[in-house]
Amino acid sequence: MTIETTSASSVAPSARAKSELDSQLIYQELKTGIMDGAYAAGSRLPTERALAEHFDAARNSVRKTLNLLEDEGLIIRHVGRGTFVRSTLAQDEFTLAELLEARLLFEPNLPDLVVERITPELIAEMEEALEQVRHAESWDQFKEAKYAVHMAIARASRNRFIISIFEQIIASRRRAGWGRPGQQLSPVLVVREAAYRDNKIIIDALRAGDADKAREAIRDYLLRTLSNVSSN
Repeated sequence: MTIETTSASSVAPSARAKSELDSQLIYQELKTGIMDGAYAAGSRLPTERALAEHFDAARNSVRKTLNLLEDEGLIIRHVGRGTFVRSTLAQDEFTLAELLEARLLFEPNLPDLVVERITPELIAEMEEALEQVRHAESWDQFKEAKYAVHMAIARASRNRFIISIFEQIIASRRRAGWGRPGQQLSPVLVVREAAYRDNKIIIDALRAGDADKAREAIRDYLLRTLSNVSSN
């Protein structure tokens, strides 16, 4: 008689697959509820435990989903208070042109703070994000790498308000999704190289402590991007 045995390696993939499916289901239902208004802006979502019981899912799957919704700027999580719906897309979405105009008002002056407060660790963070821009294999990776560059520069200011502004800008662009067709296709080489080149000029100037050059590079980059957006 043959005795069938179940190894740990055969069970693990099944558990991982269920966790992934659970996360996708929870994400779709919660996001749809937020976007459709079933969860009103400012309302509190059920607790992690309640969501896990409702979806018959592990707490970890729920937590991963909430992390993703938080990254997209759809919810706010307060320790000891709960998780709240931030807003719906229709209530506070901004166009790329609006964001670029706002960035032009303050971002070119950011180097004045950065060159005074930058550290080798922060420079390394910028350079790592810059390399990710150059080697991005999909539009999503390309966008996230550019966000990482912007956030690294913002963090180098050591100003929490400025960092918060950049977080809101990035959250807005994630919700909008940039409107790129074929999100998983590789970005055109010339686009990656142009983004790499423009941001490298900025980072090199910050590393050298040249606030004037960094300021000029940031302004040129934003003006060029705004011009391209306005002409489309």
